[in-house]
Amino acid sequence: MKTKCYSVRLESMTPISPKCFKARAFDGSEALIPASQVFGQDWDVMKSEAWWISAWWLEKDDVSLQHSSKKLKWISK
Repeated sequence: MKTKCYSVRLESMTPISPKCFKARAFDGSEALIPASQVFGQDWDVMKSEAWWISAWWLEKDDVSLQHSSKKLKWISK
């Protein structure tokens, strides 16, 4: 099964437990992201850190983390 993911540029991505990350975007928005929805770092981005995060989680109504849907990738886990 493949998961639709967006590359999200972040100011910081901090693990706060084995099952959760705290992400902070450059506009100051923050979100707690389940580790199961993070698919690794996007190594193609050079000027800042970017992470592959599942699209369905980012598009939830209660998620206010700044992101763009321009860079998309289907990832199998």
